[in-house]
Amino acid sequence: MSETRPEFAFVAAVADAHERGFDGIRMVANFYATGHWRCRVTVPDPGGDDEQNALVAYSSAGGWDLFGDGRTDWTVDAIADRLIDLARPFPSASRADPAYVDWLTELRRRTGGGAFVMFEDAFTREHMWRQRGLVKLLYADAEARRRDRERPGAGAVDENGWTLDGTMPAPLPR
Repeated sequence: MSETRPEFAFVAAVADAHERGFDGIRMVANFYATGHWRCRVTVPDPGGDDEQNALVAYSSAGGWDLFGDGRTDWTVDAIADRLIDLARPFPSASRADPAYVDWLTELRRRTGGGAFVMFEDAFTREHMWRQRGLVKLLYADAEARRRDRERPGAGAVDENGWTLDGTMPAPLPR
């Protein structure tokens, strides 16, 4: 597990929260026009919008000040602890969501502990990952990227001729 970048640590912390029984915690992530990675960690109600009940809104522009409180000495466990504390008031936080848990586990396996984006603020159709039913993978290291390029199905394209390499299907709504 890589804690070298805050975005990787956030994804690892959400996976850790799942292991502790808080399957209802989800993430929505994107690249902002400035190139910063942004995420919202949420606890959507069943059938609700994935950005409902935000626990935190983070931008990589803030470095390791993950919760905007000045603290920068985070570990994955400490991030997961904070997310769980923030999620406790929401009944859907501990509701089983095996499809999302499995999706995030597969994403972490494919990226070597990396992260993802669902869209980029460039707003080109090719970069509208979420609308295309995809997420773009952010690899933790070159080895994970190489392994993913060699997996069965690599080199496929969608109906527009855009590559599917470095992507995977987006999680289904709750």
